[in-house]
Amino acid sequence: MAANRIMHESGKAFDCSPFHGKYATIDMTGQDVGYARVGIVSSGRDYILFQFRGKRGLAAKAYIKSLTEVRMTERMLRKETELKTEDWDEEVNPFCYFVGERCDIHMHQTRMFEATPGFFGAKILYVDQQNGLIRIKENSKQFNVSISMICGIMQT
Repeated sequence: MAANRIMHESGKAFDCSPFHGKYATIDMTGQDVGYARVGIVSSGRDYILFQFRGKRGLAAKAYIKSLTEVRMTERMLRKETELKTEDWDEEVNPFCYFVGERCDIHMHQTRMFEATPGFFGAKILYVDQQNGLIRIKENSKQFNVSISMICGIMQT
């Protein structure tokens, strides 16, 4: 029996609600980082909220190439934290869930060996919704990062 799979066509919206409460692999476009064997918690119009070993993450649908369900054995499921689905609120910026948390922020890469593939162990200070920026602190330096260039974020 083949696993469920959704191929994302660029520029088109896709519904991943059949994956809520299931484990999946998220393949990203180009050189972007993907996420293997993550539990899909919720999804909205532009983002997928997932969980990996008790940590939360967010993937931008614009940079997703495909979503493939992962078949988990009972033994594998015992090692994972319980997967709890949530309702998505389009009124709330999903990056607000990570304010005050240390996260790995994966940036969209347009070329191989890009100068900054992302920020690692960065603390999210605040989200500027009007300008589409998040303010982060990494290695005692602060940066403004454009939300549109973030392909994924995951708590560390």
